[in-house]
Amino acid sequence: MKILIIEDDPNKSKQIVEFISKTFTDYYSELKKSYQSGLKEILLNKYDLLLLDMQLPNFDIKPGEDGYKFRKLAGFDILRELKRKNIAIKVIVVTQFETFGEGESLIELKDLKQKLREQFPVLYGDTVFYSADKSIWQKELKNIIEKTTL
Repeated sequence: MKILIIEDDPNKSKQIVEFISKTFTDYYSELKKSYQSGLKEILLNKYDLLLLDMQLPNFDIKPGEDGYKFRKLAGFDILRELKRKNIAIKVIVVTQFETFGEGESLIELKDLKQKLREQFPVLYGDTVFYSADKSIWQKELKNIIEKTTL
């Protein structure tokens, strides 16, 4: 099984990659760190599962750069592109935030999950709330991956 992980936070991505490699030893994972590099990867290559962060920089951040514009709902935009291009892949959102967007577009995690279920019923699998100091996210992610890929 091939898993694409789109995540910009270095600690979070390291923990997810290590968890996947230890828990699912026969799975291959690839990491991309921005909206653009993640979207390009998923359009060019076939994956069985996508682990997706909701908030991403527009471009990969290089030393001395800021990744241009930070996209508060980049994960939602990626799902929209997958749906538009009829790319069939199960998506699990892995996030460490409880709110997304700002101002009038501010949305809470529970409402975002409902919106994802309604707008992307074929693509969206579930959401895992990641916390660096707790390990419950690993159990939840393992259960969702097993449920999604069986």
